[in-house]
Amino acid sequence: MWKWVVVALISFFCLAPLLWGLKVSIAPQYDTSLIPRRFTSEHYRYIFSRPEFFQYLKNSVVVSLGTVAFALPLSLLGGYALARFNFPGKQFSFLFLVFPLLPLIAVLVPLVSFLNRLGLYNKLSALIVVNTVFNLPLTVWMLRNFIMEVPAEIEEAALVDGCSRIEALLRISVPLMIPGLVAATVFIFITTWNNYLYASALITKPSLRVLPQGILAFIGTWGTYWGGLTAAGIVTIIPPLTLFLLFQRWFIAGLFGQMLK
Repeated sequence: MWKWVVVALISFFCLAPLLWGLKVSIAPQYDTSLIPRRFTSEHYRYIFSRPEFFQYLKNSVVVSLGTVAFALPLSLLGGYALARFNFPGKQFSFLFLVFPLLPLIAVLVPLVSFLNRLGLYNKLSALIVVNTVFNLPLTVWMLRNFIMEVPAEIEEAALVDGCSRIEALLRISVPLMIPGLVAATVFIFITTWNNYLYASALITKPSLRVLPQGILAFIGTWGTYWGGLTAAGIVTIIPPLTLFLLFQRWFIAGLFGQMLK
């Protein structure tokens, strides 16, 4: 009995801000009741009438999909090397799990300086590069675990039949580790979509802002227009939430290194 009470309290604690934001976004302005007296879409119509909101949405899509396009193949090759080959320093591969725990703010200043020298400051490509680099440690480790689940003997048989290493990876291993690839894709997309720190450090042009950065800017320009702000927040969480709901079975299996049957 008590465990269900604890689960209910934790669920309420996690969902309350989201539910309150949803309530404010569909209630008339200045409606302070717990349940809206009437529902309205005026706040959503307002944000969709703002061209800068679509620009922020487009930038977020470009950065998130661009990061997936770069990070996923690199993670696959890195995970394959860790799973199949022996090389000096492999015993330190556990550091892949330590790097994500480091405070990102500690490397932000040299990172901005380095990207500025490369001419990438104030460009969406800088966000793609940085998100790719910082997503790699976990996704490499995630895909390594999946590749180790695939029997090496199957790949060796393919090599004997004339396949190259790359062909054995793409034709034999990849079809058997689809849950891992889906899990890595969803993980990269969601972490990139939600990231605010890199965008705030690398992007100053208003036309290049991504959604988290743009919503924070709305607070300065819209003041206490909470209906519009919460509506923008609700729209922002729809893509990653939809992606998770569509692939949740594969995503959960991927996180725990399980092959779907």
